[in-house]
Formats: sequence, structure tokens, C-alpha cells
Amino acid sequence: MMESHSPGPSLTYRPEIDGLRAVAVLSVVLYHAKALIPGGYVGVDVFFVLSGFLIASIAVREREAGRFRLLAFWERRLRRLFPAWFVMIVVTTSVAAVLLIPNHLAEFGGSLLSQPTFTANFHFWERTGYFEPESGWQPLLHTWSLAVEEQFYLFFPLILPPLLARGRLLASWLVVLLGLLSFGICLYTTLRWPEFAFFLLPARIWELNLGIFLALTPNLYRGIGPASRELLAAGGLGLILLSVFCFGPNTPFPGSAAIVPCLGAALFILANSPALTVAGRWLASPFFVSIGRISYPLYLWHWPCLALFTYWCIDEAPAWGMVSMIGLSLLLAFLTYKWIEQPVRTRRLLKPPRSLLFATGTGVSMVVAVGLFFVHSGGLRGRFPDLGSFGIDEILRPKVATIEEWDEKNGPPRLGDLSAAGPGVLVWGDSHALALTLLFDELGKTHRVKVTVAAMAGIPPVVGAYPAGKGPEELVQADRVVDLVRTERFREVIIVARWPMYLTGRSGGKLDRILRDVEERSDEPDEAIEVFFRRFPTTLEHLRSLGCEVTVMQAVPQQPYRVPEALARIELRGKTADALAWPANVHRERDRRVNEILAEAVRGEGATLLDPLPFLTDGAGFVPMMREGKALYLDRDHLSPFGSMMLAPLFEEIFRKSGEGASSQ
Repeated sequence: MMESHSPGPSLTYRPEIDGLRAVAVLSVVLYHAKALIPGGYVGVDVFFVLSGFLIASIAVREREAGRFRLLAFWERRLRRLFPAWFVMIVVTTSVAAVLLIPNHLAEFGGSLLSQPTFTANFHFWERTGYFEPESGWQPLLHTWSLAVEEQFYLFFPLILPPLLARGRLLASWLVVLLGLLSFGICLYTTLRWPEFAFFLLPARIWELNLGIFLALTPNLYRGIGPASRELLAAGGLGLILLSVFCFGPNTPFPGSAAIVPCLGAALFILANSPALTVAGRWLASPFFVSIGRISYPLYLWHWPCLALFTYWCIDEAPAWGMVSMIGLSLLLAFLTYKWIEQPVRTRRLLKPPRSLLFATGTGVSMVVAVGLFFVHSGGLRGRFPDLGSFGIDEILRPKVATIEEWDEKNGPPRLGDLSAAGPGVLVWGDSHALALTLLFDELGKTHRVKVTVAAMAGIPPVVGAYPAGKGPEELVQADRVVDLVRTERFREVIIVARWPMYLTGRSGGKLDRILRDVEERSDEPDEAIEVFFRRFPTTLEHLRSLGCEVTVMQAVPQQPYRVPEALARIELRGKTADALAWPANVHRERDRRVNEILAEAVRGEGATLLDPLPFLTDGAGFVPMMREGKALYLDRDHLSPFGSMMLAPLFEEIFRKSGEGASSQ
């Protein structure tokens, strides 16, 4: 990633390009260090444009000079990328083996396995979101962008040189058409499958193609006067800085927003092509050029340093620590550039291609072997034999519920006293309802009540609405529940769901589960709230018309960390779990808007609204993560079976009345 170039026969050196690279890498580094630039992640998009431009410029020059050789191109990429990457992997793996708890080390092993195959972006696409808090610990998360560029380097030389043989005009048009197709994919998937849009090449090709187009049309600047070039250069740099300071985790990205930094980079490159502008001379200054030259190793080192330090801190990392990690990253980047990258790249080390291939094969074999060892050993679980009480087993083998979801073939699961008379209690909801099944099973057996659980993960208990990341076919679930109520004549219905996810989005600004109306298609949070006000009262009214008493529970307070993991990490640090607990009033304030929406939607429909927060609050006014040495949560927002029992008093009266009603029949 982040191709740099030196003065040489293949491409005239442009110092302002190194300066622009410095702006990009510093934006990413400061963003990851939480240094008040919420949109610094767009630096990666600037790198994509730069890479497309520089690689295509070199390829065009060599092709027209009759010197382009496919194997030579790939050898240069290998010399450029592999040595620094391998050193970073060795050091990061060594530190991770000491710091990471078993399940995290096993996950790290999986990410190691994705490195040699250039599939890190697929690995993280399947497992995490870039803006998710849970992804912040992963030391190799940043390699997703390296994988995107490596995939580009594999296919680019197979496609562009043959096109150039037919002329630049045809090649330029095909690059534009492919870019437009990719941009369309980007727009669609950002709304529908945001992780796909963020991590995968099809939604990113247009950014690389923008740079390729500039390389194919080197005379594009002709006809643009000096004053106009000054405006274009300043405007391009301004667009990049605008996105750096004004975008944030809640910006749907890449989508149309990515046009801003990418266009900014393209305008800056174009305006400085014939001669340096004022903005170009500024970025060609020694400071920016020196940072730009080490941008690749700086990108490699900064994230493992920040991620592993934050992991060690558990809670919010102190500012002095983040500054220290940036300093360490700069030092490691300089040393890597001077003693690893440049000697191999200039053939002072590993000069014969066979030596380079042997070193690469040996290094890749080591990475694969260590990755497999971490995965199959369960993250070297024997290092920490006393972590079972924190729920590590549940993390290694995740199981939110004690029962399975509603199966269309076998019908909804039944709990409690299955011999009890009457239909009993119906529990309707998503995975938050499934997480309470042990509680409902115990209450049902205690009060001789049959319990039916109609729940599916990620599906809201709202008739006429479905989550944005899924399709309208999910509406079938709500219709099945209504049919079940009508058929079995339930008199008590309890509704449990993760309401904030459907109304305002998930943490990290992800909107892939907010409510959509079956009659409309919108992915905006404000529209989701309107959908809820329109559909949920109607749902309650429908249940009431069928003779049901309806109880709705507010969402369980969400913890700032995945609880069992945080407890295990803090135990290894010799601290107590109390250090991680948030005050109940902080949770209440954070959920205030969603709870107000829920209360307003329920008002007037005859339903009862329950608040779980007081039952999860300790005597000191905090919401703890553990009691009696056991984790209360399975992750950030699902209660553990033990934690679910804390809510028994909340539902006691419902089950008592239902049991008395059944016995009188």
C-alpha cells in the first residue's frame, strides 16, 4: 500500500505526492489515536487514488517504452511490501501472544492466516465492522486496506497493459466505465451492506480507477491556467481536510461521501502535474516529504502500537500513552524504512530474485504455521487456566440463548411447565428475548405456566416493519406471531428487543438494522422512528384486539465492553471488575431518547412498560458486569443466563397472575 517513488528513469519524482501521502497517513494515525479528527479514516481513500495514479503512471511509461514485464512488476511489489510487513507481523505476533486472552489470540491467529493470501479484507468483512468498538483490539485490522491494494496489484497488470496496446483512449474509456460500475456498487452496498462497501474491492475500484484515469490522461491539465491550477490545488487539499475534520463514524461510508476526499486528491494531483502550485510547494516541504517517504511502514506500525496499548489499558487509553505510541510508531517506521525496506528495495539485501522468493516463502510459512497453532490451540488457553468463571467458554463457543430460534418446521420453542393448562405466556422478540429464556423457563416452572418463545435474532417484534440490513421477507416472522396468538389464544404477551439498534442504529453509526416500513424504503434514523411510531402502536392494538395483555420491556443497558473478555483482561491486570462499571444514570441518559420514543409509542395502547435498569443496578448506583464472581453479560448487550435471573422480580407478577388464571380454568 501507499506506493512511493524515487527519482529514476520510470517516473519523474514529484515531492508533493510524498507530501500528500504524509497528509493521508497522518490523518489515519491521528484518527486512530482519537486526536480530534473524526474523519481521518479518509486518508485510506486518498492512498487508493495515489496508488492508482503512481502504479498506472509507471506501467504506462514502461509499456510505451517496451519495457513492461509482468514478473518484474510483481517482483517490485514484493520487494516494496513484504519485508516491512513481515517484520511488523513478527513483532506484533510476539506481543499479542503475551497480551491477548485466549479467544482473542485465536481470532488473531485467524487474521494471521488471511495475510499471505491477500484476503484480510474478507476476513474482517465477515467478522467485524471497522467502526465497531469490538474491532478496536484487533492488531491487524488495518491490513484490510493492504489486501485491497494487493488484490489490485494482482489483477491490474493483467488488464491495463493489454488495453494500452489498443490505445490510451480505449483504455481510458474502459477505466471510466469500470469506475462508474464500481461507484454504483459502492452507493448501493453502503446502504444495504455497509461492511461489504467498506472492506471489499468491488466497491473501492472506482477510487483506484480515478488515479489510473489521471495517469492515462497526463495532458488533462492543458488549457488550465496558472491561477486556475492554484485554485484547483487549494480546493483539492481543502476537500481532503474538510472530510478529515467534518466526517465521522456516523457518516455513511464510503458511499457518495468518499467522493470528497478522492476528488480532492485527484484535483491536487492534476493541478500540480505541470508545475508546483503554492499548495504543492507547501506539501513538498522537507517535513511532509520525510513523513511521506516512511508512510508505508508508519501505516504498518501505528495500528498495532495503538491497538495493543489500548488493549492493555482496557479502559480509555490516556492521552500521554497515545502520544507515546505515535512516537514509537514513527521511530519504528524510520528504522524499518532505513534498515529493512530500502535495502531490500534497492537490492542491497536479497538481490537475486530466488533469494527474495526463498525469504518470502519461508516467512509466509512461518506466519501460516503460527496462525494455525493459535487457532487450533484455542489461543494458547493453557496460559490462563482460571478464566472459566468469566464466561470465556461462552466466548469461545458463543451461544446467546439456551434454546434455538423459532424453527418453521418444528414450531416455536416451549419452556416452563409444559403440562400446565391454558396457552400460558408468549415471549416475542429478537436475540435479547432469547437471552432471557433461562429466566422465563424458571418462572414458568415455578408458577406452573407454559412459555412459548417466538424470537429470531435481529428481527424486530413489529408488524409491517423489517430491519434495513435484511429483506421484506422478514415480515413473515411478525405475521407468524400474530397467527400464533390468534390460533392459540394467548392472554399474556411479553415483548423484548434491542430497541436502540432498530431506532437509532448500532454502535459505530451502523444503520443496517434500523426499521424500514414495508411500504417505504429509507435508511435514515429519523424515518426509522417515524416507522416505529406508525407500526408499533398498530402492533400493540392488534394484539389487544385479540384479547392479549401486553408487556413491553425497555432494552437492557448496553455495557461499554464485551463483558467476559473485559473481566478476564482486568483480572489478568490484577484489578477488580468495579473499575469497569458505569453509573446507572449514565446508562439512563444514553438510552433516554429511545426510552422516550418507546414510552410514547406504548402510551394509549393499554400496554405495560417495564424498565430493567433498576434490577441490574447495585447498591452503589452502578451497573456491574459481574456478581458473585460470574459475568452478568455474554457480550455488550445480551445478558448471560446468570444475569438474566436478576430480572426475575420484574416479571414475577405476570407469571403469578398467569399461573393463577391457568389453575382456575
